[in-house]
Amino acid sequence: MNYLQITITDTSPELNEILIAHLEAYPFNGFEEGETQLTAYIGVSDYSEQVAHVLQETAKEHQLSYTTEELQEKNWNAQWESDYQPVLVEDFCAVRATFHAPITSVQYEIVITPKMSFGTGHHATTYMMMKQMQGLDFAQKSVLDYGCGTGVLAILAQMLQATTIDAVDIEDWAYANTVENVAINSDEAIIKAYCGTIETVPKRSYEIILANINRNVLLDTMPDMAERLLKGGSLLLSGFLEQDIERIEKRAAEVGLQPQKLLKREQWRCLLLSKN
Repeated sequence: MNYLQITITDTSPELNEILIAHLEAYPFNGFEEGETQLTAYIGVSDYSEQVAHVLQETAKEHQLSYTTEELQEKNWNAQWESDYQPVLVEDFCAVRATFHAPITSVQYEIVITPKMSFGTGHHATTYMMMKQMQGLDFAQKSVLDYGCGTGVLAILAQMLQATTIDAVDIEDWAYANTVENVAINSDEAIIKAYCGTIETVPKRSYEIILANINRNVLLDTMPDMAERLLKGGSLLLSGFLEQDIERIEKRAAEVGLQPQKLLKREQWRCLLLSKN
């Protein structure tokens, strides 16, 4: 598949977060943030009239300009490898690529082969999800990683002694990458990966659900996540901004979930909810 690289200029780190929040409801594959620009990536076949209209209106609203360039798929991995840096969560855990040196200063090290996971736009949310996971008891627990991406949260859950783990993502490349990364990190993986929506995963209940996606998906599927969460279970959410907290908590309350702990990193937020 070929991809479009859309470069939005004259932005700022703060504005980049706002733009990502607007655009990630559409089928963009990833974002690369710079000090004065934002680069978005989308499959050529996904660049519909609706996406083009949203992009035009967003640029107009914030008085920005942008350019588009079609890329061959072979360019993506080289770009990622040149930009990707390991993610460290204090001395708790680290996520590094296969081409990085081992990180020995943490309790848990996750090694991945990044495929289509472009840029560093979601490292703040990944960091907070893993930081919140440090405070949860995963031993002998059942876990769903909803919107698994590269599978790092599911892999960390296994390292934390979870015994039943399902991971699902709507992107076929994410599914394939999760399977590959699970194999890298464990000889006896207990993670079952699925390609599709939350409905693709067989109906079962979980003690912990991890969902690092985006605001719209979180709001739309909150009832499904609450239904699959066991009483007394924990739902950990990220992928939304400060201004989204009220809507997220309101939707959670409607399905019987109560906020327990909120983390903040840059403009992003990570919310732990419980089902009492």
